[in-house]
Amino acid sequence: MHVWIVNHFALTPDQPGGTRHFELAKELGNRDIDVTIIGASRQHISNQDHIPSGAKWAREKIKGVRFHWIKTPSSSPGYFARVWNNVVFAASVVRRRGLADMQSPDVVVGTSPDLISALSAYIVSRFLGVPFILEIRDVWPLSIVQIGLLSEYHPVVFLLALVERFLYRRANWIVTLLPGAHKHIVQLGGDKEKITWIPNGITIGEQDAAYASDAGPDGDFVLMYAGSHGNANNLDSLLEAAVLLKQQGKHQGLKIRMVGDGPQKQSLMRSARKLGLDFVVFEPAVPKSEIGGVLAEADAFCLVFYSRSIYDLGMSANKLFDYFAAGRPIIMAFDANYNPVKEADAGVTVPAEDAASLAQAICDLRETSADRRREMGQNAQAYVNENHSMKMLGGEFAELVKLVVSRSKGVS
Repeated sequence: MHVWIVNHFALTPDQPGGTRHFELAKELGNRDIDVTIIGASRQHISNQDHIPSGAKWAREKIKGVRFHWIKTPSSSPGYFARVWNNVVFAASVVRRRGLADMQSPDVVVGTSPDLISALSAYIVSRFLGVPFILEIRDVWPLSIVQIGLLSEYHPVVFLLALVERFLYRRANWIVTLLPGAHKHIVQLGGDKEKITWIPNGITIGEQDAAYASDAGPDGDFVLMYAGSHGNANNLDSLLEAAVLLKQQGKHQGLKIRMVGDGPQKQSLMRSARKLGLDFVVFEPAVPKSEIGGVLAEADAFCLVFYSRSIYDLGMSANKLFDYFAAGRPIIMAFDANYNPVKEADAGVTVPAEDAASLAQAICDLRETSADRRREMGQNAQAYVNENHSMKMLGGEFAELVKLVVSRSKGVS
């Protein structure tokens, strides 16, 4: 069996960011399902170009996983460049650029948040006469409206809403990373009997045992944020908490390490300098294959959200599962009911957009005994191993693929 996964934002382990499809492809391969991941050569998450100069496409295998890269223009300059990058990629997918010599798939998977690329995957599936699986990682366009990127009346939002409804109604099956997304999908015409929750996960066996130190290697208590510095990440609230800690004289012996990249990073760095937050350190993004070693240097992690109703559908941040796997306590500023940190007893939860509560949580966690912090870290690892093993999730995805293909062929 052969599966095409169309992911505009496909990433390899040597790049920073989520590698969900790379990990799933490995697990599907272990179950005799061949996978080709079709991605853009360049996109705004990683502007690294995978294609040699002059070529229109390229193909490579990384640890047994086949990537098919389609040439796209840079999307780094801004909004319109990103839109054009999306359009070029989607159009090239429809044309199946560089794919003519490849075995036709038995099923095509198209993934959001880039709904235009997901639409191109649907078109290809219909041209080839094979079923289409839609994967919803972020609910667009609702997400971009709620985080304030675009107005709900913006023409782009209107267009994406039409595409969203179309795909929900036409997909042979829908996979969502969010436990409550089915409520939104069904309201817009999706079939509730054809929606499956398969969240993000981690590869078991690559993590060190949980432990808790009294301080980092330089004597500081290290609180780490490792992830995107973007519009959806309320990192301004973390800086506000840092200001309060400084004003209260509770910042001594504390280091806040902010690891990653994104459109808000330069603004955050300027704010930290202006506020005199010399104990807040900004560091570059780290490849996925190396992130475990960096996370091991932390005493605790933080994950800071805005207060938005969209989180009632759930969340599946890649960084959260990396935090779990590292075996350290987690401070999460989050309001919605679905809260893995609370469920696992793996840390502390405070209200979103409440810098005072966040500052207090940092103080409280620093004063928590090493034994209790070690227990939280052990709880985190146990929870992610039991519920978010990529081996288990890959098995679920493989069974779903087989089910969809068999149904399309009329096999019961």
